[in-house]
Amino acid sequence: MTPEDKDPKNKKKQRTRQLTHFQNIIKSKFSDKRLLNRALTHRSFINEAGPHAKDNERLEYLGDSVLALVVNEYLFKRFEKYLEGDLAKIKSAVVSEATLSKVAREIQLGDFILLGRGEELSGGRNRPSILANTLEAVIGALYLDSGMKESKRFVLSLLKRDIERIDSASYYRDPKTTLQEYVQKKYREKPVYEVIGETGPDHLKQFTVALVINGARISVGTGSSKRKAEMDAARIALEAMQKGTFEP
Repeated sequence: MTPEDKDPKNKKKQRTRQLTHFQNIIKSKFSDKRLLNRALTHRSFINEAGPHAKDNERLEYLGDSVLALVVNEYLFKRFEKYLEGDLAKIKSAVVSEATLSKVAREIQLGDFILLGRGEELSGGRNRPSILANTLEAVIGALYLDSGMKESKRFVLSLLKRDIERIDSASYYRDPKTTLQEYVQKKYREKPVYEVIGETGPDHLKQFTVALVINGARISVGTGSSKRKAEMDAARIALEAMQKGTFEP
């Protein structure tokens, strides 16, 4: 790190440029840049940021509610003939950690998060839970800054494609169950899930699981529990099957 990098004024200018770049990516302009900066501040950064810094957990709480309302309204209007149970299953898949972290990667969200040194070194910038939670915080910040209309535009610009994709029994059902039924019918055996990695402390574990079908590794999933990692691996395999990129 150069002396210029340590200068508070230079650091502030650099952060302002980062926030401007991120706003260009998401096509949303914040009147109060402090809200956006807070939304991108993980709790691990607070000890290094000074006495007046605030993390994004309260904004995440708000964003979770805004996200749910926007998605529920869209589903209610888009799928008029669906029963409540079907709508709930689609909504659950859309706002899942797997979907939100995927969308967060698409907008390069991880590049702009302020993380503590330890979290940075442990791979926090790419951790699905951090990406998903930070995206919710950004939604909460946008709601406070610009209101529901802009929040709705932003959420649907990110998730409408996934909502349409998830509108299929292969997706809004449990992906592990869907995949298992297919594999058992074709091969008369069950998919195998192998834990190939564990990172992080006990209270922030991150698991990596490989999905093996008919002796071949098909996909790799990640999650904050073994079950979530297995679900992620199954979902990735189902997506690849639908796109025709592989046939197990």
